Amino acid sequence: MIKRVRELDSKALIASRSFRDYVEKQETEINRGISSLCILSIIIQAGEDGSHGYQILKDLSDQTNDMLVIVEGTLYPILRKLESDGIIESKKEETGRKRKFYYITEYGEKIYYYLSGFFSKLTEAIAPLFDVKVNLKQDKYLYCPMCANKINLSSEELRFCDVCGHNIEKELNTRGLKNE
Repeated sequence: MIKRVRELDSKALIASRSFRDYVEKQETEINRGISSLCILSIIIQAGEDGSHGYQILKDLSDQTNDMLVIVEGTLYPILRKLESDGIIESKKEETGRKRKFYYITEYGEKIYYYLSGFFSKLTEAIAPLFDVKVNLKQDKYLYCPMCANKINLSSEELRFCDVCGHNIEKELNTRGLKNE
């Protein structure tokens, strides 16, 4: 974000080379950690239609109000890594522009829900440190108390976390969601 600040007052703290270098490095570290997760979120939102690179970039920019901007030179290596790890798959468009569309795999979906659950619970836990309020969608998801996996409550016959195997019936009972 700080990289986008172009016109500087020479007396502004942001004009200091040491300040600017430090915060740019920290921004890069923070963004590196969440970029893959955000890309997976965009691909999941696209569903069976999949999403191509340009659309992923546009959706990320739009949905994050230009706070998380990933350039093509960063996006495609991430997509290749996710594909080589079996988290996403791609198919080339047969007609038209011959774009490559990306889809989440079943394995990738499990990875996504675990990591998004971990990130959500971590964000909730550290929110007081930054005077931020986090409102998790507790009516839509159960976060496994053992591993933080994000479990969609619309799934049928929930009994165990599919990541760690924890029996979640107690949590479901507490919410009045026990499957009979």
